[in-house]
Amino acid sequence: MKSEAPLFYQSDLSSDQKIISLDEETRKHIVTVLRMKAGDLLMLTNGKGLSATATILEIEKRKVTVSLNQFETHQNNSINISLGISLLKNNVRFEWMLEKVTELGVFEIFPLISDRTERQHFRKERFEQIIRSACLQSEQYIFPVLHEPVSLEKLMIQNNLPSSRFIAHCYDSEKSQISKVSEDSILLIGPEGDFTQNELKLADEHKFIPVSLGNTRLRTETAGVVGVALLRG
Repeated sequence: MKSEAPLFYQSDLSSDQKIISLDEETRKHIVTVLRMKAGDLLMLTNGKGLSATATILEIEKRKVTVSLNQFETHQNNSINISLGISLLKNNVRFEWMLEKVTELGVFEIFPLISDRTERQHFRKERFEQIIRSACLQSEQYIFPVLHEPVSLEKLMIQNNLPSSRFIAHCYDSEKSQISKVSEDSILLIGPEGDFTQNELKLADEHKFIPVSLGNTRLRTETAGVVGVALLRG
């Protein structure tokens, strides 16, 4: 359902609704930024594949009331690309990465805690807001899942990881050139100090294929974006 109407997030959107009130944050954007008025059309999504067209009925001081006119269920028809990427000490750089891989259509994100990860406060609510905004901007109706931080070892032993597995590192060793995939895949990106040799050995034991992202050494956040883009093709 592509439309000229702006897209907004409504977590409790369901197909049995006819009239709903939007939250204060959405109201501010509708009134202050877009200067919309009664009778204007907009779109809503719950981020889980359901969308609806809506007509503004009334704009009040703290809420906007809309009528829901048409619902559509969206399926994820593309290859699922999962990204396991080390947390960064610099939140701004990590947030930039989240925004860009979301725009590229990443399926899920595993923030990694590896041996050389510089720990930070994990601001999940803030990070999820960035992901939502990127999805709305790029008109995506199924939002990627942001997992809680996990150690590399714990991620490896999960039994639901895709069978197509890649790990990028900067050591001089035999590596494949990463390219577009035709099946669900996961890519691991290490911290600025890279993975340790023990971590690479662990990855090899769990059937992760070493890959190169090009001829230059990339920052962690840049590597995440480049890697997802190359896998997506």
